[in-house]
Amino acid sequence: MTTHAERRQAGSELLAEMTGQPVGFAAAAEQRTGAFGSYVVDYIFGQVWQGDELSRRDRNIVALAMLGALERLQAVRFHASFGPANGLSREEMTEIALQIAGYSGFPAGNEMINVLVGMWSEADGQPYVIPPAEYKDDDQRHRDAVDVMRTLNGRDEAQDPAEALAGMERIGTVGKLAFEFAFGDLWSRSQLSRRDRSLVVVSILVALSKPDELQFHIPGALNHGVTERELEGVMATAAPYCGFPRAVEGYRTLRRILREREEANDGG
Repeated sequence: MTTHAERRQAGSELLAEMTGQPVGFAAAAEQRTGAFGSYVVDYIFGQVWQGDELSRRDRNIVALAMLGALERLQAVRFHASFGPANGLSREEMTEIALQIAGYSGFPAGNEMINVLVGMWSEADGQPYVIPPAEYKDDDQRHRDAVDVMRTLNGRDEAQDPAEALAGMERIGTVGKLAFEFAFGDLWSRSQLSRRDRSLVVVSILVALSKPDELQFHIPGALNHGVTERELEGVMATAAPYCGFPRAVEGYRTLRRILREREEANDGG
């Protein structure tokens, strides 16, 4: 149990540490937006961000993924501004936007990329340049795709690329695009670990309310090293960033998947 004074102090001190602004930020937020400002400090940063389910870096990843997927651009800018204080590099934040392009659509990814490039160009006093993608022929995309699918599915050996592609094509052109672009291009990029990329994708899917897709990506996240406790932290973070209905839906999906995995292991 915590008192309001404790939550206020924790939220104020955390915001001051991350943003470099004075501890009086809370009072300024209240003066500007009243009760809304109170809850930003006391609830989001004084309670949710104080949870030990996620590291501060991971919670920053989750928040940016959710905000970018929902195209909350002012909030993206704010949370990206203290990403470096939490151990996130510009390159890693760029990768979050690229993953959003695959799972929330290119318009959403484009909006986030433009916010990031704009703020970094302004900070540097010169245009910030993101390197282009690695150019790959389809053979390389297919080899990379099956390796991604191997780790997502927790397998020791990769599937034959032609066989894997044929399986994906059961859902038509969309399956082929997912195999070649989502798995072969995005997921195989080395600028963000697969563990972190799973954290991003689960966060996006919770924000977009996609429990059917979570049925695949939550086990994938576990296979990539995200813990059950960290996934609970994703759902807790969704409460202030996406709203309670989506947070509750995500949590229920997580618990169902964990229960099914436990039953399968017991049966084996």
